[in-house]
Amino acid sequence: MVAMITIASIVYTTANSILSSQSSYTSFAQTQTNNTQQQQQLQSKNNDTNKNYEKFHANIEQIIGHIKMAEFNKNINNNTLAYNHTSHPIEEVLSLVTIPISNIDKKLNDSYFKDLYTLSALVNPSVPPSSTSTTKEAFSKQAQSSIDLSNAVIKTVIPAKTLNTTNHNATVIQNLLNTSKEEYEEGVKDGKIVSMLEYQDGTAFMDRAYFLFNNTKSIAANGDRQMISKLFSNLTHSTLQQKNPEEINKIIDEINKKLAEGSTSSSSTTNTNTTNQTMTNPSSSSSIPITNANATNTNNVNSSSLSYISKIRSLLDQVVSTYTANDTAKAKELATTAYLDNFENIEKPIGKELSDAGEQLLRVQLRDQISNKVSLDEIKQTISEANTVLDKAENILK
Repeated sequence: MVAMITIASIVYTTANSILSSQSSYTSFAQTQTNNTQQQQQLQSKNNDTNKNYEKFHANIEQIIGHIKMAEFNKNINNNTLAYNHTSHPIEEVLSLVTIPISNIDKKLNDSYFKDLYTLSALVNPSVPPSSTSTTKEAFSKQAQSSIDLSNAVIKTVIPAKTLNTTNHNATVIQNLLNTSKEEYEEGVKDGKIVSMLEYQDGTAFMDRAYFLFNNTKSIAANGDRQMISKLFSNLTHSTLQQKNPEEINKIIDEINKKLAEGSTSSSSTTNTNTTNQTMTNPSSSSSIPITNANATNTNNVNSSSLSYISKIRSLLDQVVSTYTANDTAKAKELATTAYLDNFENIEKPIGKELSDAGEQLLRVQLRDQISNKVSLDEIKQTISEANTVLDKAENILK
């Protein structure tokens, strides 16, 4: 099997030249000012996300990817990037997995929050340094604790009969690869890294996808397994060379195609209900494509994008109702879902101008307003501006 270069070696040669890279992200440890109350609210909510095991699994794998990349940056003395990988990116994902964990094991959920907050505090520039907070050894030990808990969360929430199926894992890999596309596209332009944080996000998620592939021996057992491994190796070398996103996307699309063929060939050993759920999960706010993205024609892309817009509008209406009811934890979760699971899927077809405007409103402004508990009128005004962006997006797509 072709060996794959680790994520650390991918970014090492370029990270030192961009050590001054700065990103002003608000720590999720700081924004969660009343964790006990929020957890009580979250526990009382029974969300369909509980059954969306593929998406849930991929979200936890993203958290693991962030943790590993944070550890790498800490080891090369880039505390800024280490902090970014333990704060804002993880907060976005963490808010999407809280309810499923809490519904099954509230104690584990609370421990997971506390553990991740502790990791962030070790590199948080606003927290006074302690005798251990600046040591690489202390950070590495805490990072491993967070990874161990992440794996425990996966095994606790997802039934073993689902976790061990070929189609489940193939879909999680595709989810990670599709997300890595978006991150890499924001990180690399014209053969150069323009955002180290996004570049590292993309490569970290690719690494997790490859790790999961290596640990799911039933995928592509029909002979294509070596081909997929070679494609992953090619993907790694291409990201090391900072090739343009278009070339990276072609490799990812080919991997996704082979994964689809490999999981289909193994479907005789997979429960039918699991197979159907993997292809299209009705409880998910977005279906993970199991076919080559290049095969999708423009009409289908536009139709899918319009569906995402409809879902975003519905979620924003729910933000208003839950915020009115003083359920800020749920309101923030809905706002996060509107952006992360839906708006991100329409950014490419609607163009950079609208994409940037929507991201600022949904990812940054609305979530910050909910965290700061601003007036309902301010929330409604931001949502109105977001709907204006969606109106323009619809006109482009129709």
